[in-house]
Amino acid sequence: ATRYGSWLTGSEVADVEQIPRGGGAVIRRGVQKIAVYRDTRGTLHEMSASCPHLGCLVEFNSDEKTWDCGCHGSRFDCMGRVLNGPSNADLSPAEEPSPAKG
Repeated sequence: ATRYGSWLTGSEVADVEQIPRGGGAVIRRGVQKIAVYRDTRGTLHEMSASCPHLGCLVEFNSDEKTWDCGCHGSRFDCMGRVLNGPSNADLSPAEEPSPAKG
């Protein structure tokens, strides 16, 4: 149950510009948690931070350059493709932010 408490926390970084090349962080976008990876060229790649297995949040493993789920051990490459289960599905693409209303 404590693993699901991480859904209530904020972002790991104040701004995505703080994510170094080859690094990743989980950010909050409204009620969503987004796993953001910055590749070696500087391009940001966003995917859901929710593990498809049972919905725990993944964390970026900077040593292995993987997204790891601490609940049941699923691992995903830096682009969100499943490497090891129990998950048998990739991380979902992040939803686009809603346009500002006004």
